[in-house]
Formats: sequence, C-alpha cells, structure tokens
Amino acid sequence: VLLLLTEEYASFRAENPEWKFNHLAVDYRNGNVYLGAVNRIYKLSPGLEVQVSHETGPDEDNRKCYPPRIVQPCSEPLSLTNNVNKMLLMDYRENRLLACGSLYQGICKLLRLDDLFKLGEPFHKKEHYLSGVNESGSVFGVIVSYSSASPDMLFIATAVDGKPEYFPTISSRKLARNSEEDGMFAYVFHDEFVASMIKIPSDTFTVIPDFDIYYIYGFASGNFVYFLTLQPEMGGGPTTGSSSTGREQVYTSKIVRLCKADTAFNSYVEVPIGCISGNVEYRLLEAAYLSKAGAILARSLDVAPDDDVLFAVFSKGQKRRPRQASQDSALCVFSLRKINEKIKERLQSCYKGEGTLDLAWGNPNCDVFFCSSPPYGRVKKIRVDGSSRAQQYETVQAVENGPILRDMAFSSDHHYLYVMSETQLSRVPVEACGQYSTCSECLGSGDPHCGWCVLHNMCTRKEKCERSSEPRRFASDIKQCVRLSVHPNNISVSQFSLVLEAHNVPELSAGVNCTFEDLAEMNGLVEGNRIKCYSPAEKEMPRIIVDKGDHQIVQLYLKSKETGLAFANTSFVFYNCSVHKSCISCVSSPYQCHWCKYRHDCTHDPRTCSFQEGRVKKPEGCPQLLPADRILVPVNVVKPITLRAKNLPQPQSGQRGYECLLTIQGNEHRVPALRFNSSSVQCQNTSYFYDGMEMSSLPVELTVIWNGDFSIDNPAHNKVHLYKCDAQRGSCGLCLKADPLFGCVWCKGENRCTLKQHCPYPENQWLEHNGINSNLDFPQITPLRGPREGGTLVTIRGENLGLEFREIQDNVKVAEVDCSPIREGYIPAEQIVCEMGKAEKSQYTGNVQVCVGVGECRPEFMAKSSKYYYFVIPRIINLKPSRGPVSGGTVVNITGSHLDAGSNVSIMFKDQPCTYLRGGQWLTCRTHASLNGCGNVSVSVSIDKAHLQKDLRFEYVEDPTITKLEPEWSIYSGHTPVMVTGTNLDIIQTPLIRAKYNSHETLNLCQVLSPTSMLCQAPELPISLARQQEVPERPNEFGFKLDDVQALMALNNSNFIYYPNPEFEPLSVSGVLELKPGSPIILKGRNFLPPTSGGNGKLNYTVLIGEKPCMLTVSETQLLCESPNLTGRHKVLARVGGIEFSPGVVHITSDSPLSSSAIIGIAAAGALLILVIVVVLIAYKRKSRESDLTLKRLQMQMDNLESRVALECKEAFAELQTDIHELTSDLDGAGIPFLDYRTYTMRVLFPGIEEHPVLRDLEVPGYRQEQVEKGLKLFGQLINNKVFLLCFIRTLEAQRGFSMRDRGNVASLIMTVLQSKLEYATDVLKHLLSDLIDRNLESKNHPKLLLRRTESVAEKMLTNWFTFLLYKFLKECAGEPLFSLFCAIKQQMEKGPIDSITGEARYSLSEDKLIRQQIDYKTLVVNCIHPENEKSPEIQVKVLNCDTISQVKEKILDAIYKNVPHSHRLKASDMDLEWRQGRGQRMILQDEDVTTKIEADWKRLNMLFHYQVTDNAVMALVPKQVTAYNSVNNSTVSRTSASKYENMIKYTGSPDSLRSRTPMITPDLESGVKVWHLVKNHEHGDQKEGDRGSKMVSEIYLTRLLATKGTLQKFVDDLFETIFSTAHRGSALPLAIKYMFDFLDEQADKHSIHDPHVRHTWKSNCLPLRFWVNVIKNPQFVFDIHKSSITDACLSVVAQTFMDSCSTSEHRLGKDSPSNKLLYAKDIPSYKSWVERYYSDISKMQAISDQDMNAYLAEQSRMHMNEFNSMSSLSEIYSYVGKYTEEIVCSLEQDDAARKQRLAFKLEQVVAFMSLES
Repeated sequence: VLLLLTEEYASFRAENPEWKFNHLAVDYRNGNVYLGAVNRIYKLSPGLEVQVSHETGPDEDNRKCYPPRIVQPCSEPLSLTNNVNKMLLMDYRENRLLACGSLYQGICKLLRLDDLFKLGEPFHKKEHYLSGVNESGSVFGVIVSYSSASPDMLFIATAVDGKPEYFPTISSRKLARNSEEDGMFAYVFHDEFVASMIKIPSDTFTVIPDFDIYYIYGFASGNFVYFLTLQPEMGGGPTTGSSSTGREQVYTSKIVRLCKADTAFNSYVEVPIGCISGNVEYRLLEAAYLSKAGAILARSLDVAPDDDVLFAVFSKGQKRRPRQASQDSALCVFSLRKINEKIKERLQSCYKGEGTLDLAWGNPNCDVFFCSSPPYGRVKKIRVDGSSRAQQYETVQAVENGPILRDMAFSSDHHYLYVMSETQLSRVPVEACGQYSTCSECLGSGDPHCGWCVLHNMCTRKEKCERSSEPRRFASDIKQCVRLSVHPNNISVSQFSLVLEAHNVPELSAGVNCTFEDLAEMNGLVEGNRIKCYSPAEKEMPRIIVDKGDHQIVQLYLKSKETGLAFANTSFVFYNCSVHKSCISCVSSPYQCHWCKYRHDCTHDPRTCSFQEGRVKKPEGCPQLLPADRILVPVNVVKPITLRAKNLPQPQSGQRGYECLLTIQGNEHRVPALRFNSSSVQCQNTSYFYDGMEMSSLPVELTVIWNGDFSIDNPAHNKVHLYKCDAQRGSCGLCLKADPLFGCVWCKGENRCTLKQHCPYPENQWLEHNGINSNLDFPQITPLRGPREGGTLVTIRGENLGLEFREIQDNVKVAEVDCSPIREGYIPAEQIVCEMGKAEKSQYTGNVQVCVGVGECRPEFMAKSSKYYYFVIPRIINLKPSRGPVSGGTVVNITGSHLDAGSNVSIMFKDQPCTYLRGGQWLTCRTHASLNGCGNVSVSVSIDKAHLQKDLRFEYVEDPTITKLEPEWSIYSGHTPVMVTGTNLDIIQTPLIRAKYNSHETLNLCQVLSPTSMLCQAPELPISLARQQEVPERPNEFGFKLDDVQALMALNNSNFIYYPNPEFEPLSVSGVLELKPGSPIILKGRNFLPPTSGGNGKLNYTVLIGEKPCMLTVSETQLLCESPNLTGRHKVLARVGGIEFSPGVVHITSDSPLSSSAIIGIAAAGALLILVIVVVLIAYKRKSRESDLTLKRLQMQMDNLESRVALECKEAFAELQTDIHELTSDLDGAGIPFLDYRTYTMRVLFPGIEEHPVLRDLEVPGYRQEQVEKGLKLFGQLINNKVFLLCFIRTLEAQRGFSMRDRGNVASLIMTVLQSKLEYATDVLKHLLSDLIDRNLESKNHPKLLLRRTESVAEKMLTNWFTFLLYKFLKECAGEPLFSLFCAIKQQMEKGPIDSITGEARYSLSEDKLIRQQIDYKTLVVNCIHPENEKSPEIQVKVLNCDTISQVKEKILDAIYKNVPHSHRLKASDMDLEWRQGRGQRMILQDEDVTTKIEADWKRLNMLFHYQVTDNAVMALVPKQVTAYNSVNNSTVSRTSASKYENMIKYTGSPDSLRSRTPMITPDLESGVKVWHLVKNHEHGDQKEGDRGSKMVSEIYLTRLLATKGTLQKFVDDLFETIFSTAHRGSALPLAIKYMFDFLDEQADKHSIHDPHVRHTWKSNCLPLRFWVNVIKNPQFVFDIHKSSITDACLSVVAQTFMDSCSTSEHRLGKDSPSNKLLYAKDIPSYKSWVERYYSDISKMQAISDQDMNAYLAEQSRMHMNEFNSMSSLSEIYSYVGKYTEEIVCSLEQDDAARKQRLAFKLEQVVAFMSLES
C-alpha cells in the first residue's frame, strides 16, 4: 500500500484531447520542464504548474506542398492542419529551446527558455525543412560543442517518409549564435560531391517501397555521436519484398556511429544490436538511455565507475506489430567501451578484406530482464547490479491511461522522474521508502535508495535519517536489522526478571524502556547488548480463559528514550496452568504444568501438591477410564455397569466417594459407584429409560466423578448404549435382524419384538436369530392368475420368509414354475416379490412353494400354500369407440376375457402408452394426443409377457371446431339451451360447456345431435349472488371441454353475455292467493325478458300449479298464467334456467249450487256481514287519510328531486358562460416552457427511461476501449450500408424472441445513430414501409390495418421520423394551442373540488373521473408570501376550502412560479404550509396530524375548512420541518399526503381502463384505517341499496361533462384547426407531411388501391395516430410540465375524439355508447370534414422534389448533429448483433448484394473486435 503524500505526485493534463503530448525536456540547472505537444509548447515549473505556453498551430497546410506554401503558392487543396512537435532540444549555451514541428515540411522555431519568446523561425531555404513526417517519434537531434570559440553543431537524424530526394536521413548542421542568422541549420560542409549528410539511396525504395529508418535514441559520448535505429532488413530471403504483398516485414535494430569532427561523414558505421537469452532473440528496439555505471555494476561489467553504459529495451522477434499487451520484452545493458572495441575489431578485419562493414549479429555483454508489458501507464523500477543480476522491485501507476511515451527525464535533483502519456504528464518520486513499515520489508524491497533508520523506526533515504553516519544507526542491509532474543521466553503469570539480548543496536546511552503491549512499561537496565526487564505483575495481566488456550502471546517492545519510539520487538508467552480442568490436558500442555491428583488441580509449582505421590507429570499417570467394548443396557432392566480404569485415586478422609453421571436426553442421572481398586469401578444396579420410539438405541455420555465434582478423564469417550427391542422393529424380520448382542426375540403370542425374559409365552412361541424356525406361512398371494408366457410379478406375504435375500434367492416355485425373487421387493421374513418364468402347455395350476435356507433345501424349511395359482389365456374381443380427436382424451373400452390376470398391462397406440383401469372382462384407457397427426394407428395390448393377438385399429380424427352459438346469451343461473354448430362434434363422448369468471369455473352438459350440431345447457356464471348484480356480465373465458381438445377451452371470438336472473315477488304478503276457478294467476317480478341486442330474448318458463303446468304469457315484469281447471290449495312453482322458485300457494274456491241448509247459514251470515261492513267503513276512512299522507310525501320527494336537477342544470349553464371568458383572459401571455430538442426526442423515443446510455459516453474498460471503438466504427460503417441495415432489420424481425419492445428499441436506436444522416434514414424508412405494405397486402389482412399497431421496426421508425422533423412545427405552431388546452383543462379542473385520493373531479370530460355527488365548497383567496423572497409583495391565490393541504401547496406553487418550467420549481413535498395568524402566531398545516378525524375506520384528510382557514388568510411555504406541534408523533405525517395518492394514480395505458385503475384505498399498515378525502371509494357517490332517487341523481351529474366540454370547446377547436390546416400563421406545412403522404399515394397507385377510404385510413394511421395522438395524450413529451391523473383522463378523451375525427367509418350512437363518444358526437362530423379538406389540400399541393427534400433533411441533420452519442447508440444496437450473430451472418450470406460487398465477413470482423478475447 503506498503511504505516500499525494503532493509527491503532480500531474499536468492536456487542455484539449487532440493536443497530444510529444516530447519532454528538463533544464538541469533550475528544474523547469519544457513540454512539446500538438499545437503547443509549454514551460512548466518543477511541480508541473504552467508558467508560459506558446502556440504553434494549427495552420493551413498540405503535406504534399514542397517547398511549403509560406515560400511559394501551392496548387494542392489546403486545410487546417495540426502541428505535431517532432523534436525538443535544450541549447544551454544560447539559453534557447529548439522546437521542430510537422507543419511546412518540418521547420523549427527557436524560443527563449525564460518566456518562450520566439527568437527565430528560419523557413526560406531547403536546409530549413527537416522532414515532412507527421509522427512525433521520427526525429532525433544531438547538439555537439567543440570549443568555446566555434559555434555548436546539431546532428539531426530523421525518417524521410518516402522522400529521400528532399530530406537527408542523417546530417550535421550549424547552430548559429544569432537565432535569426541566415546560415542557421546550414550543412557544416557542402560541395559538389560530398556534404555532411547521408541520404537513403532511391533504389532501396524499388526493393522495399515503404522503407524508412526510425531513430529511437541518440547521444554524444567521447569523440563520437551515436544513433540507435530500427530499419527494414534488406537481404534476399523469401521474407523480403514489398510488404504490400501481405508478408510481414522483418526489421533489425542497429547502432550508428559518427565521429564528431568528421564533416564529410566518412566515419559512418552501423552495427546490428540486440540480445539473446535462453535461445530467444530480442531484436526490436523499443527505447534506450545512456547513463554512468554505478560502483556495483561497473565492477560486474569490468568498466570504470564513470564509464558510459547504454540501457536498452527490446521486444521479441523481428516483426513490428501494433503494440500488444502480451509481447515479451527484455532490458539489456551494454558497456559503450565494449561496443567501440567490437566496432574497431570489425573495421580492422574489414580493412584486411575479411567480410563487410555490416557486422555479424553479435551479443554484446547483455543482461536481460523479462517483463510482459503491463497494463498501460505503469513505470517499472528495476535494479541492475550486474550483467545477469537484475531485480524489478516496484511498479508504479504513473499515468491514468494510454501507454507511456519514450521521453522520460529526471528532475534536476534526481529525486523525481517525469513520465508522460499522450494526454498526461506526471511527476513520480524516484523512491517511496515511506511505504515500508518494518526493517525487513524496507531492506527486502530491493530499492537501492532506501535504508532503515533504526531508532526512528522508519524506512527512508540515508540523508533524511538523523546521525545516520554513526555506527548501527542506519541499516542498509537486511542482515543489519535489529534482532531480539529473550530468556526465558515463556513464564507463568507472575513477576519475573527477564534478560533480553539485542543484536545490531546502536549505542543506547540515552536509555530504553521495556513495554509489554499495553499492559505495562518499565525501565530497562542496559549492560552492553543485554537489557534486563521485569515482567508485569499478575494483577496487570488479563485473565487467560480456557477457550483461548492456556497461554497468551504478548509483544515485548524496546523503546528508545531518545526518540520515544519502539525500535525492536519480539513475541513473549505468558501461560497459566490453572485453566486446565482435566489431568490429561494439564500434563500434555507444552508448558511446565503438573497435576495434583488429590486436589484435582493443575499448577506450575509442583511443591503445592499435597502428597508426593499425588503429583502427575505424564499422561500415563493420570486417573482415566480405559477403552471398553460397547456397553449395552436395555431400557427398564436393572443392571450394573462395570468399567476398567487405571490410577483411580482413593478418596481421602473428608472426601466423598465415586458416582456415575449419565446424561439422558438432557437430564442428568447420578448413580452411586463402587471403586474396587485403582483399576476398576462399577456403577450400581439401576434401570434406565429414554422417551420416544423413533430410535432403537441411544448412545449416552458417561462420566465417572468422585468427591462431588472431580471427574475421571475418559480419553476413549466411552458411552453407554440404551436400547429398546420394540422401537423401529414392528415386524418379525426386522426384529430378528437386530444386533444379536441385544438379545431380542419375536414374541409370537404378543406379536412384538421383546427381550427373551420379557416374553411371557413358552420358548416354542419365540423366534430368535438362529435359523431353526421352520413354521413358514404365507396366507396372502397376489395375483392368483397369470399368462403362461410369464413375466407376472407374484407378491407373497407371510411369516418367517427368511432373514436374508440369499436364503430365498432360488427357492420359490409357483405352480411348479420357477419364480425369480426381486431384491427391491423383499421385506425380510414378511414379503417376497418374484417374477414368473414361462409355463409349459401342460401346466394349468399349482401351489406356491417356498424354501428358506442356503444350499440344499431341507424339508423342515419348506412350505406350500393352500391357495392355487392358475395359468389363463387372456383374449380380446373388440375396442370402441374406434375414433377420437387428435388431441386425445377419448376413453376407449376394450372387451375380452381374463383381462384382470397378471400384474401389469401395457396398451400402446402405435408408440404411445395409454393409462388404464381393468376388470375381468374389460380394460378402459384414456388416449394421449397423437404424435403423428390424423390417421389410423394400430393398438397393441400385452399382459406381462403375453402379447394379445387381435388386429385393433384406432383412428385419430381432426379436432372438433365450433363455428356458431345460438343464442349468445344466458342468465346468471345458466341452464338455458344453447345450440352449438361446428364440425366433428360426434367424436366426443361427453362434451361439456364451460364458463370461467373470477377464477371460478362452472360446467354443464351437452347432447350431441349430429356431427355438426349439439344442444348444450348454458353453465351458470360463478358470481356471488349476494351482490345481486343488476348489470349484464361477460365471463372471463367461455368455451367447451371436449376430451383433451385445448383449442376450444376458451373461444377467442365469443361474445357470450349473461343477463341478471329473473326475480319473483311473493304472491301475497301471507303467501296465499285466493282465486276463483278460471281466474289467471299473475306472477310479478323483474328481468323476465333479458334485454338482448336483437330484442328477441325469450326464456323458457315453466309454472306448475300443484302438478299441472299452465299456459304462459310473458312481459318484462309479469308472467300471466292461465290457471288449469283445479280447486283447493296448490303450491305454485316457477322454473326457468337453473332457478326454481315458489312464490306461494293459490287457494282456488268453486261456485257450487246452494243447498237449503246453506241458505239458513247465509241468512245468519248476512247479519254478521252488516256488522262487518260498518267496521270496514270506519277502517277505510282512516286508511284513505293515511294514503293521502303517503301521496303527499311522495309528491314532496319528487319536487325535491326536480329542484335538485333544475339547480344542477342552471349551475352548469352559468359556469359555462362565465368560465370561457375567464380562461381565455387568464391564458394569454404565459411563456410556453418547451423542452429542448434532446429531452423531447428522448421522451418520445425512449419513454420512461431517464438516463439513457445514448446520452452518455461509451463505458468500456480502458484496456478494451481502443478495440471496442474500432469495432463500433466498423459497425457504424455497416449501419450506414443500406443493404446491411435492411437485411439486419428483416433478420431481427424474423426472430421469435425479438419482442415488440425490442422492435421499438431498435427503431429508436437506429434513428439516434442516423440523426446526422436523415437523407439516408428516410431512404431506409421508405424501403421498410414499402416492404410492410407488400407484406400487409400479401397476408390478406384488411388494407386499413396498415400502420395501425406498432408491430414492426418500420412503424416505430416512422413515429421517430415525424418526431425529429415536426419539432420546429410544434414549437412554432401546434405547441401553443396544445399548451393552451393543457392549461385550460388544468385550470378548469382546479376550479372545482378534486378528490386527492381517487383523482375524481367535479369538472371532467371523463365519466370515470367525475364526482357524482353534490359537494358544498367555497372559493377562498389566500395571500401568499414568496418562499424565496419574503420582502416581495404577497401573491393572491384562489383555493377551495375543501382542498387538502397538499393541493393548496400545489396551487400556491403554480401561482408563484406561473412562468417557470416545472422541473425548476420547488417541490410541494419539500415544503410545509404555514398559516400566519397575526401577533407572530404561526401554524403548520398538514394532510394528516393529531387533529385528523377518524370515523369507523375511515380517516379523512385535513382540508382548509378543517383548520377553519378564513378568506384572505396569509400563508407561507417554508422548508419542511422535522416535526411540528400538531404532527403525529411517529413518521406517518406525510406518508399519506396527497402527493402519495397522486403517485398511486399515475398510470400508463389507455383511457378506457381508467376506472379499473382508480386506486383502492390502502389501509394504513399500522392501524387498518382507510383514508378518504371527498368520496369514500366503496362505490360511486353514496347511493344505497334501492335508493332509486339517489341513483338517478348521480346520473344527473353527467350534465357537468357537457358544461366542462363547453368551457374547453374553443381550445379543442383551436388545436384541431391548427393541426388540420395547411397554412399556419404564415409558416408552411412541414415538408415531411407532404412527402410522406405523397409516398403513401404512390404506394397505393403501385398496388392499384383506388378506395379513397383506404388511402384516408393509411394517412390517418401514419400521422395522427402515430404522432399526434401520442403528443396530445402526453404533453409532457413537449413541455416541461406535470400532468395529474384527472388532466390525463381529459386529454385521453380529447385524443379519442381526435382519432374518431380521422376515421372514415360511421359511428352509430345509442344510450349504451360510451359517454366520451356521446359528448363529442355533434362535433365529430365537422372535424371529419376538416380532416378530409386537409388531406385533399395536401394532395393538391405541388410535389416536393427529392433534391428539395434532401436539402431540407441535410439542414435538419446539421442542426442537431451532436445530440446523441453515436458510439453508445451503436453499442446498444450491437447487443442485438451479439444475441443473433449466427442468424444475421446467415442472412447476409444468402443475400446476393450482401455477398458481393462481403458484408458477412465485415460483420465477423466487428464481432471479433467486440468480443473479449480480441
């Protein structure tokens, strides 16, 4: 870990990423740093702060201009060109800097070192142009001084970039004193034949066309100048020749030498240079540096300490490839003296005529250090001690990314190294000694700059250590580190004198302290190198606990009194014997511990033991139990336990005796024990027991203790095993398999497993494990019949059927046929399962015979059954039905004889098994779905190994289909007839009709009439009748259960509907109706005639009077029944569908002729009758008075109702008149907060994604960045290739896993990439649309469906295309009416109450969001203080007294920030509302606090009237407080604030589903209380059961929809008029619309579609549906606003109206139509005419030429060039390539055009770049 101060590191970064750094020079006199970069030269302080910068470019130039344009005009085209710095040299003598660039064929500037002032810039002569190469590392210069009198010379070596005739590769130039002198850079010597320069011969270029010499390094030493080069190898081998032929060029590294004084360059010599190590050649020079040898290295290389040494880095081989991370490289060191000797030898042999001047490739004294190139930006520190001794001791990250450049330099004091990459220059400390914290780390690091400052206990440079010259105060070798040894090195916890021996310590006259960690510190007594210390006292030591062992290791430090720092330490052990509680652990401790046997105690001082013989030193002497065999004890049996032991102590006087301690299931049992002698002890007679029958035996811990709690060691861990014979051994076999040592027997009399002595029966009633029990018995054998062919599994159950499988293995015969037992079916002693062999023809029947035993069968172990086994021949007669549906599910019956024989039946329909049931004469099985479709299959039946011969066939027939249901309705209770028409219905055995509702399913029966028809009884609708539904319901699923046919389980096109059940009223209050014979019976009720759409819904009613039916006449509310000719009392029963109801009893009395006795009776009754009449008259008078009252009451209710309706209508009318005026006046002049282009497009293209990757830079790990960018650039080129892009999109759309969401995403990503190439994007879009139209017409879809749904990339691309091109139109024209409409809706909604929880409002366009209730409210004006400026005047805000506090906050914020975009405002949730009531009284208002009212588990949000806020109250918004006086004491304060509900209601989707999305009131989690504001959400309004008035009134509120619609009409008209007109306030129709409509017309012509409706629909689907509807429903895509749920609901209604206006179909409306369609029914025809006029106007306009369109598109592209990061977009698109690589490559290979362009290969290149391995 680097513990370095960050100021040690400094860095300077490029101002502009294009201005890359090239060269570096450091002024060794003052440490200033000079940096040459592209277009700039910088002068930096030693700490890398900029002092001066000098501009060198860019400038107009062309590399082909020679001589450059500053000398003479140039015919080549010029462009702004960067100036790369190619050379930066310090000319100390003249105090100037030479900076040579790449502009103008490489001219140089001479700059003053102090301020970079330009002293001169010679450019007008041929010698002034050094080279036209553009690379920074291509030029090297060396300044050479001769004498103080003559001027300096400049040796320049450069690559020539194929222009050897213009530029010499090496030359020496004059460096004039005067920077402006004409002769600057002139050749030192020049005549006709020779000059001080060398040019590359031009014929070299005929052999190697791109030959050049690359100069890596240069220096002057002694009388010579040297350059190190890398150049292509000439030679005639097969690897030479033009590199363009595809072979790799071979390079060689050379060292070039020239004499300083040689003006004619006759002394030029070049020698190859490189290294070999372990037979690997390193011949590619990467970098070099000249330095002096240090003392160690000089000795090793046998040179003088001030001789020059050359260090060079080479990479492996001779082929120059792009820089690779994995390339091996080597660091080599050369002595310059030896290089010169080699050159001299070579020259001498050359002069003798032996060989050429080009030296053989030698290996000068070279030491190699291997390093595979690390991740970019690191510096390796390597210490070279000799020709083969080098050590890499540290690696430092110097720059953040990018490789390090060749130029490095030391600071003037050699404490720092300057290192740079192309964009960063860093100052790195030469050493980082401070990172090492110990002496061994410091000196073991290998860093030659670091040493250990002993008494200061730190790693540092020698000069930074105080008094480092004194002996042993500074260690520079690891052997000199201080070492400590201590005697003794462990002691018991008690005070003791210790002696420390210290080695390598400096003189300690100042004194030392000994420190035991943080326990104690004491003075140390120094005697030479010995130091005496005392250990701390026992009380200062922490307690040593058993868990952590018996000792504690403590660090003992020596601390110098001079520095106060610890400079040496060692480990020291304190131990404590008394933690040991057992003898063996005590005496086995590594410390001096002894065991006192009689005291049961461990001590370090044996003298404390009471008796001499009581001391134990070795484990053998410990009292301990010896290992015992298994100790078995049956439960509940009294038994002693005897244990062997050794060294058992005899208790002394006063000590208690021995006991045994057993822990059984957590309970301790103490049993007295007897010590016989020192080697034996016995637990006394006792019985033991454990709970449960789950375990047959239980191992129990056993401890022997004496004297109460002194335990005897039990090293063998002896345990007692308690066992129960009968646990887990319920059968005889299991009993006899128990461990013989248990002594368990099977007691037959009791039928259980028990101990011998516990079986109360005589011995012949036992079974024990000795194999002599012969009474075998097997009463149960199944089956008793089977086929002769065998294979039947016979199961024999009985007693004593052997204990092991091998005892019965070959000993079973059934009816004289061998039966092979199966191991898996064998239960010892109880059950054998065996498989029958084949029987002979002559065998018919026989016993079952079993013999138990291994080997010869003994008669006493043999038994035969009393039952017989029979061989039978199963036969098949036939199979029916013989056909069934392909999907399976048919129950097939097979009849025959003996079909219940054998053990296993297999029925195969060709290759498919069939699950079966069977009896003696029948088999039934249910077919599976056919694997091979329709057709005949053979059916085979086998019983065990018998194959039943009969040619059975079964035909799979096409599944049934259903085409028609008649009628398509029923009632809730079902059971009404439904006639079903279809095909193949007769192949189903029991067809069922099904309905599913709310996840409950009901079924009913069908009767097949013919293959094409069946009559079904409708299933009931599983609806909870408690809710007494009054509305028709559709089931979630409706279909048929036809065997296994899945396709008809739920019919897709079914419109089956259920109507409410008929309901009957009782005949009379008493339930008895008196009737005369022949009078009709009237049954009253409702829903007798279902309101079917055709109006012909009849139900089949049956009414029985007693047993007799009656003739019926049916109306909506009555059944008229002609009563049959009956008298007496009869029960009336009405049946319809699945309902039976008895409304009561009728009593029919007859008119018979009178007898005389009857006449007397009548006379007597007459008198009575008169009396009754009088009574009745009196009662009638009273009754009529009552009914009058009732009538009056009803009259009042009706009047009341009428007045409510009238009042509501009158209010609505008044609002209508006033509101329009208010709205129009309010909306003028507000600024429109348009979103910027980027945000707007992102919201449409990628809705709901906040931070999309296409807005960010590409995120790839640094080491992959380069190749990923290359790959993406290549991929970008492919995307810009039309053939590839079309093929790519088509291939993706063909993939099954490519979802709708993916289609939209790909379309959006492609459009972001092509934003800058809209002409191309439009071309591709036209292609895709044309394809889509072709596909649409081919697939026989209705042409009007084209572009209706986003099912293809083309459709989403079309939306995005309009999104890009209509932004200007939105901003200039359509935005204003849309924003006005939005504001108008918002303002109108907020004028009336809005329920903060359900989102319902008094004013709404949507029926679903309408409050259907009268809510009294009052408008208040509150005066608000500006939250950001208390001093500004108060703002008046209109609020309602029924608003929640959150709603008030929102309204205040709307008023204060009227013209501020929503995202820049304060948030209501961050503010509190404060009511300021004069005299400094302030009150925080909140939606919920301690004052909130709760009634019967409904909690109502606080409103303004709850706090009794008055008109003109003063309010302020203040930042949210933590708590307020009236807040709830826990955190529920704002948990249920209105904003929360707002969030709950935010939704996505269509307006139709609004009702279902109104949130259910979430009960408070803690209390189960539901929250409400204006409406409790259990139903709409507060209508109660049967309160017809209330229901009626709730519908009256629908007139408010009209009022709201009327108010907003002007704004809706404005918007539609703007969108549907071709001239807009002076700005023309956007070209994109005309262009796209013309394209659709062309396509219609091409496919000869002349139906105007189809063309109209295409255009409507293309622009209004794909673009405008989206914008109208989501104005937040265009403006910076917040859209609430009620506004959203209203906008959805407007958007629906907009779509209806564009439709060509007729809208037939009735009372059941949706309210939003009824609301705009009158306006839609006029809107439709606008649309038609708009489309026809557009088609009449002059066509747009492709040229004009392309110019327009190019302009749009240019305006929005850099909105998206195309690299990130490409990377996102590429993820789809990664997913479907194979499919895309395959498509490209099949496409002719793609094959010609080798697109598949190019794509594979991209994939290779992008994959991790590359």
